[in-house]
Amino acid sequence: MSTTLTDRPAAITRDAIRDLYDDYYGALDEVRLHDWPEFFMQDCLYRVIPRENFEAGYTLSTMQAESRGMLKDRVTGLTRTQMYAPRYYRRFPTAPRIVGEENGGVRTRHNLLLVQTLIDKPSEIVLSAVCHDLIVADEGRLRFAERVVVFDSEMLPNSLVYPV
Repeated sequence: MSTTLTDRPAAITRDAIRDLYDDYYGALDEVRLHDWPEFFMQDCLYRVIPRENFEAGYTLSTMQAESRGMLKDRVTGLTRTQMYAPRYYRRFPTAPRIVGEENGGVRTRHNLLLVQTLIDKPSEIVLSAVCHDLIVADEGRLRFAERVVVFDSEMLPNSLVYPV
């Protein structure tokens, strides 16, 4: 579906959207987890959900947060309390498509492949997904008001410990 976005706020250009995604995935791939919550509005929705639940209209999710504060709590849990084998993640997003406008923001969609590498094992795909995002201008920058990551498998490995 091609959407004409003539009334889109000036700050939300295709280039600005692409820069947001480049910065977002760069922060995650470089394990700058304390930067991650700042990509979201104070009141936001972050959800990682199986495709079956998403398509059925269910909200039961593998991960969910409804505020930047909840995202910060997730980072604290990852950096201070959980123990897991050292690993690297690389995210391979497709270019985002603008699919609509809503409440002064822009809806985008893109595919995402997440690859995990443990130091002593070959790399493996741990997530194949489509991301449904609502991007808004907030405090002079673009942020996610919503980020819903719909993964194709019914199960995720327990090793998916970092945000997507």
